[in-house]
Amino acid sequence: MELINFYKLLLGKKTGKITEQINRLEIGLQTMKSTTDQVEALQKLLEVKMVDVGVEKDKTDELIEIVGRESLDAEREADAAKVQEEEVTALTNAATAEKAAADAELADAIPAMERAVEAVNCLEVKAIQELKALASPPPACIDVAKAVLILA
Repeated sequence: MELINFYKLLLGKKTGKITEQINRLEIGLQTMKSTTDQVEALQKLLEVKMVDVGVEKDKTDELIEIVGRESLDAEREADAAKVQEEEVTALTNAATAEKAAADAELADAIPAMERAVEAVNCLEVKAIQELKALASPPPACIDVAKAVLILA
């Protein structure tokens, strides 16, 4: 009887271990099923996201193409601006040279104008009346009178 009790006890222990292992396997199977379900859901989500990524990639490619074209346009405009700047610089240099020449001519003309002003200031009323009295003054007198009008 003791042997039977021993076998019963041993059988109970083995049955307990086997039941415990069955429970562990069932829990493991449930975990694997849950994990599989999560992986499938993530794969579906990934497929949706990949479509979104493809759309965004296409948009980015279009944007890159637009930026490339605008960069080329900007380079062309910069080249045109550089050419225009060179033309403006040349015109500015020419204008500066012309101004310098005009200033030199003006510097030469100022003393002559001052002498002419002094000559006009020394005219007397009597000389002007005599000029007025001439019915047809000589051409030299007409030229001098025109010059005086210009200076006045």
